[in-house]
Amino acid sequence: MKSLFIKSLFVFCFIITISNANEKRKELLPDTKKSVIAVLSVNESLHSAFFTYSGKLVEKEAKNLIEKINDIKDEEISKLLKFSKSKLSEIKEVNARGENDQNYHSVSMALIHIVNKYDVGSKYNAYSCPMVKKKWIQNSEKMSKVHNPYAPGMPHCGSQDSKY
Repeated sequence: MKSLFIKSLFVFCFIITISNANEKRKELLPDTKKSVIAVLSVNESLHSAFFTYSGKLVEKEAKNLIEKINDIKDEEISKLLKFSKSKLSEIKEVNARGENDQNYHSVSMALIHIVNKYDVGSKYNAYSCPMVKKKWIQNSEKMSKVHNPYAPGMPHCGSQDSKY
């Protein structure tokens, strides 16, 4: 009985893995892809500012990210990031860290959606931490270890959710 359960579980996991591998992300026009990657690159700086947490730097990088999002000409991508711009504008040096974390998490969710839906290469992946129940995008090429921007007491708590 136990052996049948293990075999069934193995087959189920194999089917799920194959079906996920067959999901293809949408191609982007070269200029759009370049703009989205520029947004993700600036997000790296914001992620870093949260990881080491400097309120002043967090606010500065949030403003820089708004500027990069404004450079995106693709209407669909711009629409997906519209709410993110309002959340980024709420990130302030004077805010409590928890408030800035929550706003950044909202932005991260939109960026995760874009990375999962569109082919932006293999550099950026989604990560999450079950302890703080938050997600983020991280440059997997630069940081192979988890860098949780929300949990200063557990900086490497979490896992990689996507692998592109």
